[in-house]
Amino acid sequence: MRPIRQLLSATALVLVASGAACKNDSGVTGPTTLEGQYKGTMAGESSPSLSASLDLTVAASTTGTITPVGAAPITVTGTYVASTKAVAVSGGGFTIAGTIDDTGKLLGTYTHSSVEGSVVAYQHTTANPVTVFCGTYTGGADGIWNTLLRGTSLSGVYDNVDGSDGYFTGTVNGSSVSITAPCRGTGSFTRPGPATRAADRSGSS
Repeated sequence: MRPIRQLLSATALVLVASGAACKNDSGVTGPTTLEGQYKGTMAGESSPSLSASLDLTVAASTTGTITPVGAAPITVTGTYVASTKAVAVSGGGFTIAGTIDDTGKLLGTYTHSSVEGSVVAYQHTTANPVTVFCGTYTGGADGIWNTLLRGTSLSGVYDNVDGSDGYFTGTVNGSSVSITAPCRGTGSFTRPGPATRAADRSGSS
C-alpha cells in the first residue's frame, strides 16, 4: 500500500506534467439521462504498459474509441442496459465492463491479452465538460497516473510498476485539491494555474 503523501505527490505531477472510487463524486447535479457522451481514462496491464483515454457514446447500441497514448484510436462497440446501468463494449482485443451511477460516472474494468486494468469516465456535456489527463509519475509511486476533471470533481486511475493499481477520487475548489485514495487516507495540495496545465497536459478535453 502506498502512503497518501505519495499518492498526493503523484497526482499533483499528473496535473502538471500530463495532458485519466468509492462514492458518487461527480461535482455536478445528477443528469436527467445517463445516456450520452462519456470521456474517461484507462490504466493497467503489467509493467505497467497501458495508458489510454476513452470516448464513448452510451446508448442501447454503445460505440466509442480507446486511444492509447502515442497510438491510433481503437473502435469499440457494445451495449448499455438502462435497467442495470451496465455498459459493456469490446474491440481490438479489449473488453470493458462497468456501471454508471446516478451522477453520470462510469466505473469499471477492462481486460486485454488476459490481463486487467481500471476504467473511469464521466458524462461529458456542454454545461459540464470533462478534461482528461494521461500521465506518469517517477518517484515513490512510479507508474501511470491518469486523471479526470469535471466541475469540482476529480477522479482517476493508477497502475504502478510494483503491481499496485486502483482508483482515486477528489474535489477541486479553485487551486485547492483534496484527494481520497481507498485504504490510504486523505490529503490535499495546491494545483498549478490554468495556463500551466493547458501548456503541459496531453490527452483529450
